[in-house]
Parts: sequence; structure tokens; C-alpha cells
Amino acid sequence: MASKPGDAVAKELDAIKRLLVLQLLTSGVQSSAIARALGVDNSVVSRLVPARHVKKKKSKKNKAR
Repeated sequence: MASKPGDAVAKELDAIKRLLVLQLLTSGVQSSAIARALGVDNSVVSRLVPARHVKKKKSKKNKAR
């Protein structure tokens, strides 16, 4: 079965969404806030970017210790 022309675009948009969600998570934004902004359940966000791929940045407050 041949792929549709929109399939490649849809895959690219999905990859972009995953990267943006990952960036937000590593910046410290809670997944529940991201889910609300996307209009989806929190479980959808956790499936987009598994926790093992998220390494949160340390805040300046924690660096001073």
C-alpha cells in the first residue's frame, strides 16, 4: 500500500511536537500544565516523551547548595 502525501507531513509534525514537549519538560514545566495546554490527558504527554528521556535542568537555587 502506497503512503499518502500527508503521511510524511504528519510524521514530521508529530516529531516536532515531541521535541517541543521534551523541551518544556526539561525546562521544568509540569506535564499536567502541558497536557492542559494541548487539551489532552496527562497520560498522553507521558506517552509522548517517556520519563527516562527527560533530564530536568537544575535550578539556580539547587546549584548554590
